[in-house]
Amino acid sequence: MSSSLLPTDMPAPHLRKPLDSQRGAGGEMSMMSFVQPDCPARFSHQDDHRIRGLNAEAMARVFLPPPAWLLATEYAPLRSDAADSPTSVFFSLNLSIYGQPIDPSDWTEEWFFMHARVHPYALAWEVEQRDGLESDTGRTLLYTMPALVVRDQGYQPVLPRLFASMGDIPCIPSIVSFSGLVVGTGHSSLRRDLLPGLDAAQLNCCGFVRLSTYVAPGMPNKVPFKGFHPFQVFVIFPIRANPWAILCRKMAERQDSQFQPNVPFTCTGKVAGLLRHDVMLYPPGSYRDNVFIVVPDSWTFLDKAAAASSTLGFGFALDRPPYAARETILP
Repeated sequence: MSSSLLPTDMPAPHLRKPLDSQRGAGGEMSMMSFVQPDCPARFSHQDDHRIRGLNAEAMARVFLPPPAWLLATEYAPLRSDAADSPTSVFFSLNLSIYGQPIDPSDWTEEWFFMHARVHPYALAWEVEQRDGLESDTGRTLLYTMPALVVRDQGYQPVLPRLFASMGDIPCIPSIVSFSGLVVGTGHSSLRRDLLPGLDAAQLNCCGFVRLSTYVAPGMPNKVPFKGFHPFQVFVIFPIRANPWAILCRKMAERQDSQFQPNVPFTCTGKVAGLLRHDVMLYPPGSYRDNVFIVVPDSWTFLDKAAAASSTLGFGFALDRPPYAARETILP
C-alpha cells in the first residue's frame, strides 16, 4: 500500500480549519467493517500521535462491494468507480497498542473486523521524512488520508471463510451509523444532466446529510488542528429496485421530499460505494475526499420543532426520538 505524501510547499486544498463547536455540524459516523491493514508503526512520543491517545498508526484498506442495484443503468452513474469490482478505500488507521509487541506477521495483509469512528474526507498531518537520506533530514511532508479511529480494542483478527462463488475478499458491506442534519434533496444537490436515469420521485428519495468528526492530533496547534471537521454523506433509498420499491412505496408517492434542509436525520445503513464528485452541484474541496453512498436499514427523520428542544450541540437528541419522529426499520 502506498500513502499520499506531498511536500508542504505544494497546493493542499484539504488543509481546512475545523469548527470550534459541533452545533449545526452534525454528529460523528461510526463504521463496522472488514479491514486489511499494514503493520502498525508505534509512536515514541504522544506529540507524534495522529490522534491523541492512540499510539499506533497504519495504512489500511477497506473494500466497498457494489450492490446489484448500484450497477443498474439508472444508478451506475452515481459511482466513482466504473468497474464492477469492489472499490478500495485507503485510510489512516489509528489505534492503541500499549504493553505488547507488534509482530508484522500478525498484521500485514491479514483481515480484521473493526468498529471505528470514520472520517471519509481527507485529513493532513505534518510528518518528518525519515528515509535515511542526509539531504532530506528534517524535511516536512503532508500525510494526507481519510481516517479510521479505533478505541477500546475495537478490533479482532479474522480468517474469512469464503464460498466457492466468492472472490478472495469478504463481500459484506460496511455498516455505518450516524446522526446529522439534512443539507438538501437530490433535486437541489445533484446534476440531473449527468443522471438521466433518476426521475423526480427518486431525486425526492435521496439527499445529503451533514456530519462532523472531532479530531485531536498529538500537537493540537498543527494540522489537521483540534476541532470538529465537517463532511457530508449521500443517503439514497433506491426506490426503482427491490426491496425498496415495495418497502418505500409511501415515500416514493409523496409529493414533497423528507430530505428538507436542517431536518435532523439518524440512520444505520450500508455503504454501497463512493459518490462521483462531478455529479454533485457542491462537491467537496479535495479529490481525496470520499463521499459515502449509504442505503439506510433503519432511519428517523426528526420533527424540527421537537428537535429544537434538544440541548445537544448538533441540535437533536440521539437516545430517544420524540413522538413526532418518523421512523422506519427494514426487516
